[in-house]
This record gives sequence, C-alpha cells and structure tokens, in this order.
Amino acid sequence: MGATRGGTRRKHTDEFRAEVLAQCRRPGKSIAGVALEHGLNANLVGAWLRKSAVSGNACAEVATLEAPAPEFPSFIPVPLAMKPPEPVQRVIEVEIRKGALKMTVTWPISAASDFARWSTAILK
Repeated sequence: MGATRGGTRRKHTDEFRAEVLAQCRRPGKSIAGVALEHGLNANLVGAWLRKSAVSGNACAEVATLEAPAPEFPSFIPVPLAMKPPEPVQRVIEVEIRKGALKMTVTWPISAASDFARWSTAILK
C-alpha cells in the first residue's frame, strides 16, 4: 500500500503521496474515488493536494477536481412534427354540352373503370 504503520496514525511515504496525487489528476478521477481505492480518507487526500499546491511541488500540482462541464452549442435545431399534408382528391371532371344543356360530371379517380363504362354508355 506504500504506507507503514506506527501507533494509531499511519505515516505515508512521499512516493505513496505523489502516486495518490497523480491519480487524482487523471481525467475522470475524483479525490473521494482515489482515496477509497487506497483506503484513505478523502479529507486527508484533499489536504495533501492543498499542501502540495502551496509548497509548489511540481509533481503534485492541483488539477481540476471535477470533470469539466461539457460544452453545448448555443442553438440546437429541433425538428417540429409536421402534420401530414391533406390528401389531394384526384378526380375525373368532364363537361358535356348539348345545345343549351351543359352538364359537369365529377368522378373519383379510384373508380376510373366505372367512369369509362358510364361514358361509353352515355356517348352511344
């Protein structure tokens, strides 16, 4: 573990402290997580970090302890639900004139074969 026992307090070597502090600086690591991995109190590791920052120890400089907040774009386009277009009524429209008589016939395109039979019969 890198620590020696002496009485009720543990004493940790400088190398062990440097290793713990180096692990705290790794991305995604937390003081509490590193402390737990080594059986240490998070407050003790935090004190080591503060002390190393004050002493100017280059191998144990304090890094951001939390993961940096992700950057989000200032504008995120959101597609709006479009209602489906109205179905287009496709029809057959015929205007028949005979003298003064004028007749307009509208027939659904889905019944085009019926229209063909009707128009054949009417035009005979």
